[in-house]
Amino acid sequence: MMNEVYFDSVGVRLGRRLDLREAVADGRYPDAEYVGNALLAVCVSDDEFAPDLAVAAARQALERRQPSAADVRLLLHHGTYFQGQDVWTPSSYVQQQTIGGSAPAMEIDQKSNGGLAGLLIGASFLSACPDDATVLMTTGERFCLPGFDRFRTESGTVMADGGTALLLSSRPGFARVLSCVLNADPSLEAMYRGTRLKDAPHAGDKPLDLRGRKARFMRKNLDDLEDISQRIASGFCDTIGQALDEAKVAAADVRRFVLPNNGRTVRWWTMLAEMGVPDDRTTWEFGRRVGHLGAGDQVAGLEHLLTTGCLAVGDHVVLAGSGYGFNWGAAVLEIVTIPDWARA
Repeated sequence: MMNEVYFDSVGVRLGRRLDLREAVADGRYPDAEYVGNALLAVCVSDDEFAPDLAVAAARQALERRQPSAADVRLLLHHGTYFQGQDVWTPSSYVQQQTIGGSAPAMEIDQKSNGGLAGLLIGASFLSACPDDATVLMTTGERFCLPGFDRFRTESGTVMADGGTALLLSSRPGFARVLSCVLNADPSLEAMYRGTRLKDAPHAGDKPLDLRGRKARFMRKNLDDLEDISQRIASGFCDTIGQALDEAKVAAADVRRFVLPNNGRTVRWWTMLAEMGVPDDRTTWEFGRRVGHLGAGDQVAGLEHLLTTGCLAVGDHVVLAGSGYGFNWGAAVLEIVTIPDWARA
């Protein structure tokens, strides 16, 4: 069980919506993947850098709750991809553009599982703070050329641009955190490492080739492909099960599962269906029109459920994430109240 920790407010800033049929028509996105993944659109930012998207989301979250800047005792920022400058502190930039002050500002790097990792770190931090303490958690992503091809660098999804923010507090908020679990399987780390380490960052003259790294790993492990696929999907689903057990909530009693915005080719969709979790109890319809926001899918999905009237007081919600490494995270929430900004 968690100490008393609550979601106090959330904020989201998404790029403009691009219909994936346009990307298929002009050759940017393979037609076979459009069909196989069943994704419909992706959010694209033309002029806001990743930390600026995080700043916009943080300002919205702060406006919705309006805590004193002094109440924010820690800022955690996560970016899966490049944040706009080498050897820089985007967490401090987000802090300066929002709350200011002298609270420590830190970055978390657990790729697409960073949101759940930040949640556990933030909740642990709050356990040692006064009752009025708040943690501000932000994510910011912009996957753009020349360094990243949102349609082809990675498989199984289309990468989206957007920022999210979460205010986590020991004071009662709109959702109580019942459990939060992180798990890992570092034996799969080599899948995204590539053939060798390098002396400098990616030059950016051509897009990263994460698919190539993964394909080379698979070729070296041809006899174990089924086992590897099963371990990745099972790690995700087992972590959800562990979080439910710790919260003493049955899967059948969960109103909605907020999942990564990945395509249908990702195996854990099938495993979730076998667990009795159909699409209409997930954020599938939302996510397939947004794209994968790195570590921001969970907050963006939760905000969507709140603002579209899909949740009620007493509902249980599961947030789940998966990141390279491999790392998985899951949390169980109980909706305590519907905030005014969601009703509006």
